Amino acid sequence: MGKKHKHHGPSPAPNAYPVGRMSGRPRPFVKVVEDVRQAVCAVVQVRPAQAPQSGLRFATIGSGFFASSTVFVTCHHVLMNSASPHQDGDRYDLAGNLGSRGIVHTVANGVIGQNVHLFPEDDLAILIVDGNQDRAYLPLDYGNIKVGEEIGVAGYPLSRLQLVNGLIGFGGLIFRVARSVLTATYPVNIQIDGGPLLANIPVLEVNFLFVNGNSGGPIFSAETGRVVGFVHGYQSYKVREKIETVSMIPNFPAGMSNTYIENQSALYSLGIVISRVRDHLEQFAVAL
Repeated sequence: MGKKHKHHGPSPAPNAYPVGRMSGRPRPFVKVVEDVRQAVCAVVQVRPAQAPQSGLRFATIGSGFFASSTVFVTCHHVLMNSASPHQDGDRYDLAGNLGSRGIVHTVANGVIGQNVHLFPEDDLAILIVDGNQDRAYLPLDYGNIKVGEEIGVAGYPLSRLQLVNGLIGFGGLIFRVARSVLTATYPVNIQIDGGPLLANIPVLEVNFLFVNGNSGGPIFSAETGRVVGFVHGYQSYKVREKIETVSMIPNFPAGMSNTYIENQSALYSLGIVISRVRDHLEQFAVAL
């Protein structure tokens, strides 16, 4: 007969999802992503529509992640974007598509200095979420990540928000992840959307493109899932520019010029090193 194994503690409830601090141990990348997914959310801003009869206006403005069960990290420029900057009283629905189900964590009445904390000098924003619920959150790594190490990036870029009877539908919230190597790390001056100049910011650089909606999502070790930075944006460097002539299109439309400027650019995506904001996170009792 086979050896009996004792089971300690209660059996997990059907359809239960992980809560608490996710593992920081080495494991296959697909397992890392499964854990990261539990703690990454799209940031949905909710406020009254301009026309009162229209009810509420929902807008997906970026991504972010839980660094503790109550502390949610995103970018300052996500909350203070020029199109719809934060107003006290805004609601934030932090929506996660977990594959088989969706989950929403709500900041019902966002007020700066209470449950909304802004650090423009580090492009950091922190939302404090109701502490009466256990949530999944990610371990952090304040050490130096080396050029050439494999990293992952997760978030909700290019989300198409769908509402079902006034509630968030998850069909258009697509969780996306990418994997690459760290191409460089260096300090740089950054200016966002006409805002203040961020001086001497230590960044992580990768050579694939972060797109709208990635901002605020975690950059993590592909081996352990520990967060080493958060998505900021990208920079474009012009490589070559020249005049070209169209020669292979038959029946070229009348009235259109057959000459154009070919512009080649190198695109590098940037994240802010998580150690840069360690003091801010520790103010809210975020531990490794």
